[in-house]
Amino acid sequence: MGSIVVVGGGLAGLVCAARLVHAGHDVELFEAAPSVGGRLCPIETEHGLLEPAVGEIGWGDANLRALVAALGLESGGDTFLERKHGLVLGGRLHRPPHLRPREFLFPSLSPRMDRPIDAVFRRPPRWRDRRPLVHAVWDSLRQSSLEPPAAVRALDDVPWQRASIRAFGTRFCTTRLAPALLARTGVDLSAESASIVVPMLARLLSGKGRSVPLAGGLVHLVDTLAELTRIRVGTKVEQLEATTEGVRIRYRSGGRAGQALADAAVIALPPSEILRICPKLSPVERGHFESIEPRRSIVIHRRVTEDAWLLRGVAGVTFVPGELPDMRDLRVLGPPAEPYASDPFWIRISLNVASVDDHWHMSDRDLIQKIDGTFRGSPLGTLPDGPTRVERLSEIISVQGRGALSRRDRFLARTERSPRLAFATSALATPDLEGRVTAGMRAAAETVDELYRIQAVTEGVSNVMPDVVSDAAPANRVG
Repeated sequence: MGSIVVVGGGLAGLVCAARLVHAGHDVELFEAAPSVGGRLCPIETEHGLLEPAVGEIGWGDANLRALVAALGLESGGDTFLERKHGLVLGGRLHRPPHLRPREFLFPSLSPRMDRPIDAVFRRPPRWRDRRPLVHAVWDSLRQSSLEPPAAVRALDDVPWQRASIRAFGTRFCTTRLAPALLARTGVDLSAESASIVVPMLARLLSGKGRSVPLAGGLVHLVDTLAELTRIRVGTKVEQLEATTEGVRIRYRSGGRAGQALADAAVIALPPSEILRICPKLSPVERGHFESIEPRRSIVIHRRVTEDAWLLRGVAGVTFVPGELPDMRDLRVLGPPAEPYASDPFWIRISLNVASVDDHWHMSDRDLIQKIDGTFRGSPLGTLPDGPTRVERLSEIISVQGRGALSRRDRFLARTERSPRLAFATSALATPDLEGRVTAGMRAAAETVDELYRIQAVTEGVSNVMPDVVSDAAPANRVG
């Protein structure tokens, strides 16, 4: 059994800590915020609890579903949801059906929600470009290991936006593919490598658009994981140094500086934070995290109390580029609710990537007025009045971009690595909930392997040189 510190209390860090505790290790989690959960953490407001996440998970997210089932949070039997996600196109609100596999072979069979607008989508699909992409999706659906299939690796150096438009045409990508992925992941994937998006697309297709309801939503998942681990909230790690003897951690908590020494550490933070607290990473490690592009976001939360508002009955709405200026999508937040229920709920409005920088320094009041003016006269109608909260997220997603798998392989196969360190970050997985859970699981397994390796080496040295005694000063271990 070893002492392990997990830095970062998001979903990946909580999953990693829980698995390490289950393996019998002494684990403590450091979280800088007042509570754990990261972007899933509920926000206390004077108007009630705001849950910034959607309270359901994808049917095809195998690791996430296994985690939820192991914690007893998944509904029994084959209970699932089929909530609609709308699309604003041609000045109208559409409710398209879920993606069907045959549409990838024959994009022309996809439903034409607004025929006059088809003239705008000039690039037709091409079979020679579609064939490798369909092959990669098919192999991802059939794979039984974590290793990406060869067909997926072949797409690593191609941006997803370019690959998808060439393969399926502008109309299908704009009205079917991009909205479906955005509805499932909540992030814009246009700049990602095609090899990163294909596994997420395969999970979406395997789940047939269905979602699994959670008892208490994702917030309850976070609370359940947090109960399994010792946690220090309000503890910001300022520096972390990994040596062959242990990991030294300098932190600040409650205005006071402190230090800890652990056998190993797992860093579950965005790449920019990893670079901040780890000044002595190996060149390959530092180069990998520096290659990740942080992307910031602006989201507006509003509490809705009007029973008859048009959005009732759908999970959210995606705005096709050009329909509503600066708008990307709108989502209903919190645990799944019955359509047309009378209880108040929160909505989340996200700005598109190109508009974030232009509005970053705008005051909250001016931004809210502009959002209300944009929706006035739109297909959704005027937004209901209600309490509104603006959030500016400095790193909502880490864009891995072209060559992501190749860089990840070099990182995982590095011969020079920081000892006793593992990383549970989105820069090593897909940018969705399933990716965060997978990153946490992998980091836990890597940490256990590292501790066993160190123990084997230490025991081997002790057997060869039994009279060697360390003259290092004793240090307080975590826990």
